[in-house]
Amino acid sequence: MLSKIMAWFDAPEEPIAELTVDEAITVLMVEIMMSDHDLDAREQAAITERLVERTGEPREVVQELVSRAQQTHSDSHDLFQFTKLLNEQLNVDEKMTLVVDLWRTALADGVIDKHEDHMIRRLSDLLYLHHSHFIKAKHQALEAD
Repeated sequence: MLSKIMAWFDAPEEPIAELTVDEAITVLMVEIMMSDHDLDAREQAAITERLVERTGEPREVVQELVSRAQQTHSDSHDLFQFTKLLNEQLNVDEKMTLVVDLWRTALADGVIDKHEDHMIRRLSDLLYLHHSHFIKAKHQALEAD
């Protein structure tokens, strides 16, 4: 039994297939939606709305993107692969817009759960944003909604 456990730890993690920036962003939004362990239709609708605005794609295409992101999220073990891609592809302003969107996702159900707050703080850190960006993004999201 111990050898099976050790083999599992030694096995290389299979990388997720090449991700686009939109896919990585969607996975992070799904992470916020799932962080309070409550799948809320309002948060899912907020993700769809944010992505329709962000991508300009039709709602049906965005809903498929969200479905794929939910599966990718459940298959992944960490968030580093997503934030790594975003750090390579986005500038500070684009990352800031993403964090505002993460806050808007968390706010969609009218409650910022402590787990959502913690996860957005963690993602801000992984995106190499300053604490002031984290606070500013929260205020922008509160003003927008």
